Amino acid sequence: MKKVHELQAERGKAFDAFQAHASKKDFVDADKPEYDRLRAEVVRIDGEIVRAKDAQELAAKSAQPVAGQETVPATVETDRYAKEKSLQLGGIAKMLGVGGGNIYNARIAAKDVYGENHPVTKALVTNVGTAGGLIVPPDVMNEVVPLLRAQAVVRGAGPRVLPMPRGTMTIPGQASAATASYGKEGKATGASQQTLRDIVASFKKLTALVPVSNDMMRYADPAVDAFVRDDLVKVMALTEDLNFILSDGTQDTPRGFLSFANGHVQANGGTVGNWLTFGNSTFAVNGADPANSTGGNFITSNGTYTLATVAAELGGAVNRLDTANVPDIKRVWFMNPRSFNYLFNVQNSLGVYVYRDELVKGTLLGYPFKKTTQIGANYYNTDGSHQDCSFVFLVEMTEDMILDSMQLELAVFREGSYVDANSNVISAMQSDQTVIRAIAEHDHQVRHQAAIAVIQGVRWAPAIS
Repeated sequence: MKKVHELQAERGKAFDAFQAHASKKDFVDADKPEYDRLRAEVVRIDGEIVRAKDAQELAAKSAQPVAGQETVPATVETDRYAKEKSLQLGGIAKMLGVGGGNIYNARIAAKDVYGENHPVTKALVTNVGTAGGLIVPPDVMNEVVPLLRAQAVVRGAGPRVLPMPRGTMTIPGQASAATASYGKEGKATGASQQTLRDIVASFKKLTALVPVSNDMMRYADPAVDAFVRDDLVKVMALTEDLNFILSDGTQDTPRGFLSFANGHVQANGGTVGNWLTFGNSTFAVNGADPANSTGGNFITSNGTYTLATVAAELGGAVNRLDTANVPDIKRVWFMNPRSFNYLFNVQNSLGVYVYRDELVKGTLLGYPFKKTTQIGANYYNTDGSHQDCSFVFLVEMTEDMILDSMQLELAVFREGSYVDANSNVISAMQSDQTVIRAIAEHDHQVRHQAAIAVIQGVRWAPAIS
């Protein structure tokens, strides 16, 4: 006997054929026999579904556990889906694949594979979906975000996350302040006025296409669901994170920390930086410091660094934010692991580890830090004499904003073709694969570009690496 979800898939196709025939605008008497045949086919499959469900129910009642393998009720302690609710994402994607991308079939398949009361089944039953895709609503995404943050350092650093449901948002800001002055009695008070500026955010679409073997999709196992989930999350999170740090905002990408710091330099008449991994770079040069601000927050690291130069550069980054009147509420360092490992292992002339005790506690100069290889260590300096340069960022995260327009949409298909990373056209059907497409839409902005300090040309590295 066929499984219930297989019969449900057959019924869906049969009903679609019946509905198409029954709704013909030019329906005539000659069409009646075919109408009766298609209707009878739907009724026949309905009968098979009822018998299959009865057989399942009776089989379940008569089933006996093998000695030593008695079932254990699913609890928070024993069920991984209750402890790691983000596993539901992998299960949902799998069941959409089994159901051919149809939400109704996916719900039936989940009941067969996981059981009626399983978290994956409940998520599919309660969520809103349409044929060919599923929008994962906020109650599910709230469980996925921590996993994204564990891999994506920018989200994990605690920026302001704002909803942007219409795909664009204008954020008003103050460009300049009014003035005040002393004067003699009876002297007319001079008028002054603030000026305003706008930050215009618009969604940038992040997409991923992840093929998964259908052999894996057929198994209801937490490890398989975790694999599907991690594959989806990893490709989305790392791409997002890279752009939030280093992107220049071209080619439909959000701007990153480096671009905003460059914008601050440009606004004050400095030299805009252009950092390359294949030729001589142009380092940013700060403009003249205007009143109550800085002409830029770039510090150029000493290529022949010492403990003293490193200490001066770190302190300089802090001072740049302080003198620009940037709030000191939630500042976070971002750096390549090589830079961190230098700081962790560097000793003074007495053999004392300079920064290790504080780093073990999770801070550097009093601020938390994030390590990521998304910040490369393969940039050229200005004359090409060093090709192993990197960056260290200090960012006030209360000034950083991620505007989410659409958090995650999944679409699943088992037919058709896709282009892989090597530009090869792969047939999903011939390869027995299910292809999951994930889409998220968001933008990245900062309230004030002065909120980011950058140490450029960093070559700090452990003595043995």
